[in-house]
Amino acid sequence: MLSSSFGSRQPFVRADCLAETVIFASAIVEMSMGLFLIFVLYFTHPHVATANDAKVFNKDPLSSLNWLKGVWRAEYSGKVFWPTIPTMTFGEELIIQEAPVSVASGMRFLNFSARAWSHTTLDHLHDEWGYITVDPTGKVVLMTAGNNGFSTYEEGTLSKNTLKLRLADIGRVSFSRDLPVKELERTFTLKKQNRLEQWQRMRTATHPTEGLLDHAIVVYEKIA
Repeated sequence: MLSSSFGSRQPFVRADCLAETVIFASAIVEMSMGLFLIFVLYFTHPHVATANDAKVFNKDPLSSLNWLKGVWRAEYSGKVFWPTIPTMTFGEELIIQEAPVSVASGMRFLNFSARAWSHTTLDHLHDEWGYITVDPTGKVVLMTAGNNGFSTYEEGTLSKNTLKLRLADIGRVSFSRDLPVKELERTFTLKKQNRLEQWQRMRTATHPTEGLLDHAIVVYEKIA
């Protein structure tokens, strides 16, 4: 009798529950249609590349520095001047070449090395070793370490055959005999196809009190 009584009852559904169920189902359908539309638009309307995209996705940003690559040598045309030292001439060899790509980072660099010697005595003066690269926006970065106890991080801009760099950060061993450098600018300019000029300006802890002074100029000939 009990089972017969239950079997004869009509199902009871609250109207408010039914309404909520319908609304929920409608929302699911709308979301599904929206996702489907996004999927269709993504695969049937490819993105049109813009100038900004070209900067971000440039696969070879280092190509803008091709004119700087090579072996450059100045036998007698280097000149250094500073208030605390005698003006002198020097020779320098500058080598800028493609560096192996690290598998871990995938970043591309150019090796950067400079070796200078006294023009008159042939005494060794200084070395610089480091890397130069270009980020996707076109900013150039040069990182160097020298045997004078300094390491530098320089950033700059590139225009046609001219690279202008400015010191962004610097490290110095505490016992270096050279004065701390506060500011540094260097400019590379391709004068001719086989002639490169580097001009350096800087400010140390003592000179000048403000602004920058010319420090060195070198004119190289390309030998390789």
